[in-house]
Amino acid sequence: MTLSRRKIIGGLMTASLFLAPVQALAHGPTPHKTDETVVIDAPFDAVWDVVADFGSIAKWHPAVRAMSLGEDGKTRRLTLEGGDITESLDVVSKERGVVAWRMDEPNPAALAVSSFNDKLRITAEDDTHTSVQWIGRFYRADTSNFPAEGQTDEAAVADMSRHVKTGLDGLKRFIEESRTQ
Repeated sequence: MTLSRRKIIGGLMTASLFLAPVQALAHGPTPHKTDETVVIDAPFDAVWDVVADFGSIAKWHPAVRAMSLGEDGKTRRLTLEGGDITESLDVVSKERGVVAWRMDEPNPAALAVSSFNDKLRITAEDDTHTSVQWIGRFYRADTSNFPAEGQTDEAAVADMSRHVKTGLDGLKRFIEESRTQ
C-alpha cells in the first residue's frame, strides 16, 4: 500500500471516530413497549363484556377521572390527572379476544408520550379465570434529538408503565368486585 493511500485510509478512519457520536445522536426517538398481564377470577365472557365496551374505561381505570365517548362509539376523550387525551378504537374481535386502540391527540402533561398503540388480549385460562394482557408500543412526548425535561424516554416509560399497571389492577378489582355483589 502506498504512503498516500495509507494517509487517506487513516484520515477516513480518524474522521469516522468523530462522526460516529454525531450519527448516534442524529436518529429520532426509539419506540418502547409495554407488556403486562393480570389474571382475573372471572370467566372469559364476563371479562369480555367489560373490555369490549370502549366507553367503560372510566369505570375500571383509576387514573381516568372522566371519559366522553364520541357519537360514533369509536373515539373517546379521557381526562387524566394532567389533562385530556383522545383515543380511537381500531379493533374489537371477540373471536381473537382483542380490543385495540391508539392515541389521536397527545397531551404530554397527561402522559409523556407523543403516540401509542395499545391492545388488550383476553384469553380464557379455564372456565373461571381469564388473563388480560395489555400490550403497547409508544414514543416519548418530545421526539426531537434533545427532548425536554419530563418528555424523555425515561418519562414515557414511567408514565406508560404506571398507566398500564394501574389500569390492569383496576380492571381486575372492578370485575372481581362486581361479581361478588
